[in-house]
Amino acid sequence: MLAAGLASVARADFAKDLARIHTEAVGGRTRVNELKSLKATGVTRLEHGELKFMLWAARPNQIRTEITSGARTTVQVWDGKAEPWRADSQTRKITLLRGEQAEEFKTEAEFDDPLLAGADRKVSLDYAGEVELEGRELLKVLVTQNFTELSFVYLDPASYLIVRRDVVRRRRGGEVVVRTDYSDFRAVGGVMMPHRLVVSRNGKRMHETVIDRIEPNPALSDSIFKLPVSDGK
Repeated sequence: MLAAGLASVARADFAKDLARIHTEAVGGRTRVNELKSLKATGVTRLEHGELKFMLWAARPNQIRTEITSGARTTVQVWDGKAEPWRADSQTRKITLLRGEQAEEFKTEAEFDDPLLAGADRKVSLDYAGEVELEGRELLKVLVTQNFTELSFVYLDPASYLIVRRDVVRRRRGGEVVVRTDYSDFRAVGGVMMPHRLVVSRNGKRMHETVIDRIEPNPALSDSIFKLPVSDGK
């Protein structure tokens, strides 16, 4: 038992070292901390079409997405405090997200990746070894968030950037693994960020997101993350 305990400590210590190296690889703690918000534009490609999107995000977990298909725009927002919500330009309805939908959107709202998050975001790391996936040698780290949410991140040992993340979600029908592959890294305000993301669910490819541009630290009003107040009409 002592040996197992020491091995666990060693894995945790090495995971912390990887987090430190990763932080330097993306641009360093100073630049990471200076990047407090962003605005991204691009397209999401589905099996049967392409959607335009705009995204605003602010540290630590505020997010707003606007997805446009033809004349219809769907907005999803979380201010990091109240329940996330959705608005539809076609139906003109605003609805609160509940249950699994809300929890998934909250997870996506985290501004920093798990290796950058730090103790205040209730993230623990455990090194899970070197693995070979699809012909690539990668470093695997187990991430536990809020004591219950599990995921695995995979780092390229040459760049120490996160090139894949598998989020494990427990559902009534069993576990669901949402995999995101990251590529096309470019500097945004001195911080390396992926501009191409491919998402799969239990092995089935769902969509590809290609980001045209990310603007660092845009001027943001708090109102863009707030639920609109009804005028009573």
